Amino acid sequence: MRTILWLLLLAVPAAAAEPLSANALALKLLDSEALYTVTGGLKPVSEGFWRARFPAAQPTPDEVAEARKVLAELPLGPDLEAGVYVFATAYEGKRSASAFVAHKPSLAALIARRKDVFDRIGVAPDTRPQAVMEAIDRAPPTDRWRSYGLVFGYPEYAVEFFVAAGQKQAETKQFVARDFVHLPTFASGEGRFVYAVPKGHTERDEDRRLKATTTEVFTRYRAWRIVYLDRNNLPATELLRNWISPPAPSAAVGLCRPTTVALPETRPTGRSCPTVTCCRCR
Repeated sequence: MRTILWLLLLAVPAAAAEPLSANALALKLLDSEALYTVTGGLKPVSEGFWRARFPAAQPTPDEVAEARKVLAELPLGPDLEAGVYVFATAYEGKRSASAFVAHKPSLAALIARRKDVFDRIGVAPDTRPQAVMEAIDRAPPTDRWRSYGLVFGYPEYAVEFFVAAGQKQAETKQFVARDFVHLPTFASGEGRFVYAVPKGHTERDEDRRLKATTTEVFTRYRAWRIVYLDRNNLPATELLRNWISPPAPSAAVGLCRPTTVALPETRPTGRSCPTVTCCRCR
């Protein structure tokens, strides 16, 4: 379930349209809001960078098992776990499956801190991310909305607004007006890392901090992407590996080719230089 799904309350992912490969999934992951999960767990969990739909009356298709197999090949390291979970509820006669990636230390810390929320759905800090996502999907609506909002890294005030709006809408059958905050991803400037806020919302400190952090990460990723993929024609799996665990300088001797990448658009806070010096191995 991609992030916007939490806002819409419906699972309506599109069918997978291309052959699965570790390189393709690595690029989809990095180009999506999952970038902010693999970068230190800013978002404890991200999902939806691979999706499939299939008839509810049929068994789970082989493509789900294949996606799990390919995700297991990604160079994620010990702090990250990727998988696919299948939603319990069918919509329009079809069930949905979605790939996710979780930053395990951040997710465990969140579950420990918000024990009041996660105890209710039978989730503990040592619960595997796959089981966490399945438990959230199968929880009652209010618990599901709140849990998804927290694991997806939204500000807690926004999570509580969305839960209250959902409860009011269920009672009155009236849609609660809202605005949205969109944070950048390479795949789309809107609709990926997005959360609902009250109509006429005034930006809060939480919003400003999240915007500053994601802007810095995104700007750096955009520069790296140019160097790895466009300039050096390297596979996305190598970009993912080095983004997560950059090699030591000694290991980079003979491999590193410094490249200056001009950044004509917004640069990270505190950086006044017009370029970022990158290399293929970081």
